Amino acid sequence: MATRSYSILRGSASAIIVVAVLGGPVLLYFQLFGTAFIQTISELTAESSAFTLNLLGADVWTSGTIVASDRFAYNIVAECTAVGPLLLYVGAVLAYPTSLRSKVTGATLGLLIIGGLNIVRLVSLFYIGTYAPHHLNLFHLLIWQGLMILSVVTLWLFWVRRWGHARAA
Repeated sequence: MATRSYSILRGSASAIIVVAVLGGPVLLYFQLFGTAFIQTISELTAESSAFTLNLLGADVWTSGTIVASDRFAYNIVAECTAVGPLLLYVGAVLAYPTSLRSKVTGATLGLLIIGGLNIVRLVSLFYIGTYAPHHLNLFHLLIWQGLMILSVVTLWLFWVRRWGHARAA
């Protein structure tokens, strides 16, 4: 009976850790709204989007968090950055019982892939807004939101399969 009680307590402790490690980033995300940090990230996201669009031949410019052309413009707000998906992903990586080295690998992988995918999302939304504005809300609010969530889960599962085996000591 004592063994069973121990395993229930151990399972409860694990659940509390997972909730804390995943809930912490969510709370942090909402605390960051309206801060200079998010403003800076939003401006960097706008600059990165504009840089990529100009590489692709679009003639765009930025003003703070606005990416604009003669035909279309959008404003990068906190939700348009990769901060939310990254915090969720890194929280999941930190919650997984593996080595610090594996966690650093996972966090770095997430930063590069999720950040890059967010730029792809913003570039595609610029072109949709320019050439098919009647589809913009569908892609912005439904399709890309779902794809970003799916990408976070898929990337985490890939990381667990590839690097999650190195258990923490």
